[in-house]
Amino acid sequence: MTGGQVIEAYLAQVAAALPGPARARRDVVAELHSGLLDAADAYRRAGLPEATAAQAAVGEFGDPRQVAGAFSHELIARHVRQLTFLLAAASAPVGLLWAHAVQASHPALSRAPLWRWIGEPPVPLAAAAFLIAALVALGTIAVTGRLTRWLPGGPRHAAVSAAIGGYGAAAADTAIFILLIHQIATSPATLAPLPVAAAASASLARLVFSRRAAQRCLTARAALTEPDRAW
Repeated sequence: MTGGQVIEAYLAQVAAALPGPARARRDVVAELHSGLLDAADAYRRAGLPEATAAQAAVGEFGDPRQVAGAFSHELIARHVRQLTFLLAAASAPVGLLWAHAVQASHPALSRAPLWRWIGEPPVPLAAAAFLIAALVALGTIAVTGRLTRWLPGGPRHAAVSAAIGGYGAAAADTAIFILLIHQIATSPATLAPLPVAAAASASLARLVFSRRAAQRCLTARAALTEPDRAW
């Protein structure tokens, strides 16, 4: 094998053991590739042939699975953090759309006190979903940030926290749909079609995303606990 083939084969083994999304894995592999080339170049300058220099560089970096394991926490923490930001960001527009749908369906509410709004079924559920997502986001972002240095198992706890937030948001959207179906069955004339359709579409999109995000977070936690488990 040539020196380049030795390095590429080593990087392929590392990449196969890395958890996380493809883009993050590519960044890690690119960083390792640059380091291996520098190490191999140093060995060549010391007088070793190309293939031997590459083998020495690979040996210096160590076992591919151990190298991948060293990056696992960082990759999964980054991925969970991104999912958390997306989940929290999706909650605000969903809540606003449902608030607008309630107002459009019941115009008198625009002049009603706040407690009347709270009495409309979709509003507290949407608010609860937003609050859950916000609290989980703050906790997850904290755990995947600097606190990771002091909290053992930080990324694992963050993955569970984000999964709870995802399933909580999905449960809130499911409850909203149940109430909406009941409203359609009993008094459909009171609903404003376009605002309700827009809010329902946003809730459906968040429902699908939050469930998938929660499942990926649990898979990420399993990958940290069981390194052989596929991402």
